Amino acid sequence: MSILTNLNGSIAPTASLSVLERGFLYGDSVYEVVRTYQGQHFGLAEHLVRLRKSAQYLYMDVPWSDDYIREEIERTLAQADWAESYVRIVVSRGAETKISLKPSPDIQPNLLIVLSEISPTPTMSQEGLHLVVPERLRNDQAALSPSAKTGNYLNNILALIEAQAMGGDDALLLNNQGFITEATTSNIWLVKQGKVFTPQSDVGILHGITRDFIFQILDDLKIPCEKVHWKLDDIGEPDEGFLSSSVRLLMPINQINQTKIAQVPGPITQKVWDAFIQLMAKTVQKN
Repeated sequence: MSILTNLNGSIAPTASLSVLERGFLYGDSVYEVVRTYQGQHFGLAEHLVRLRKSAQYLYMDVPWSDDYIREEIERTLAQADWAESYVRIVVSRGAETKISLKPSPDIQPNLLIVLSEISPTPTMSQEGLHLVVPERLRNDQAALSPSAKTGNYLNNILALIEAQAMGGDDALLLNNQGFITEATTSNIWLVKQGKVFTPQSDVGILHGITRDFIFQILDDLKIPCEKVHWKLDDIGEPDEGFLSSSVRLLMPINQINQTKIAQVPGPITQKVWDAFIQLMAKTVQKN
């Protein structure tokens, strides 16, 4: 795998951080992931807005301007010798001089940008994923809100391990009221009789940037969409379904627990995929 890093402005194949770095010790960090299309980052402005909201939730300062972060990303991309990149932007609270749960008042944050090579051509899976609902629940919003994209990912990691041990590809997480929330790194969409359904934000999900773009696309295509509070029994037998995330874009679903999805990918999933590729192409042409 091809990797390139930028740690506080220093670009190199690898980067080193202190063992007293709070992101390493406690997951005390926030991050965003964007992808490139035709060599240019897509949706970065929206991701940086969410990065700052996540940092505010953690009482964390982000001292760099959006322009500076964008320039550092572009400077790093210019040194990559591959076509398309996964771009991870991490802001950690910083390194301590001693191990302490309480952050030091004068601690200095770290900015890390990591590039990784991805396929030069976005391609939607024709096989899809099998989602399994594990016993593990999504983080309670009153404890650690899923709407903040933090480096503390243990809830998602354990859910993924458990789902795969149950024979699935990914986990579909419920909240403590039994409502469907999201997969471990993706928002979920289900289609029944030509209408798209996706969970309400208040069930405890990450407010996906790709999710927002899909709402825009569905509106443009005049495909009806409803945000819902659904439990497993409400799913029934969907005609089609997909997950959405910033790098994979759309990933069809082929099964939820024991329920098979008939169309993989279905016609609405394909329409949204085609429109998303067109949206990315138009956006990067303007930049």
